[in-house]
Amino acid sequence: MEVMQAIADRRSIRRFEDRPVSRELIEKVLDAGIKAPSGKNKQPWRFYVLQGTKKDELVGIMERGLVQAKAEGRNTGSAENSARIMRQAPVLIMVVESDWTLAEQGGRMGRALNLVDIQSIGAAIQNLLLAAIDLGLGSLWICDVLHAADEMAAFLGLKGGVVAAVSLGYPAESPAARSRKPMDEVVTWVE
Repeated sequence: MEVMQAIADRRSIRRFEDRPVSRELIEKVLDAGIKAPSGKNKQPWRFYVLQGTKKDELVGIMERGLVQAKAEGRNTGSAENSARIMRQAPVLIMVVESDWTLAEQGGRMGRALNLVDIQSIGAAIQNLLLAAIDLGLGSLWICDVLHAADEMAAFLGLKGGVVAAVSLGYPAESPAARSRKPMDEVVTWVE
C-alpha cells in the first residue's frame, strides 16, 4: 500500500474480530514504530505488548481506576469506552516514555524537551497505526489511559511513564471517514 493511501484509509477501529494476531505481524507494526523520527534521535518510546490474561489484568487496573475517579467526582470522558475496546482487542500495545523525564524537567528548556519527547512518541504511534492498516489490521490510538497510569506503570514494572495505548487486531467494522476541517481553516500561507 502506498503511504498516501494508508493515510487516507486509516480509521480508528473500535470493534475487533475475535481472532489472534500473529507475533510476526505485531513485530512488523512495532518495527514501523521504532523507525519513527525523534528529536536528537533520542527514541524516547518503549512498547509493552499485552495479550490474553495479562492484557485483561491491565485493563482491569484501568477499570478500577475509572471507578475510583468517578467516586471522586472526576470526569472520565470516554475512558470507559476505551477500556471496553482495550478489553475486546486481541493486542494492546502500551506506549511509555523510556526514561520518564517528562514530569521531571522544569523551566523553559525542560518544557521544550518534554514537547520534543511527546512529539517523537506521537510520530512513533502514527507509524504503528499506518503499519497496521498496511498489514490488514485495525488500530485505535487511546490517549485516555491516565486515570490509573501509576497503577498500570507499576503493573508493567515501570517507575512511571504511561503515555498512551494502541489497540490492535483484525477490524470488525469499516467506519466511514470522519470529517476534517478544510485546508483554508487550518493552513495560513505566510508569503
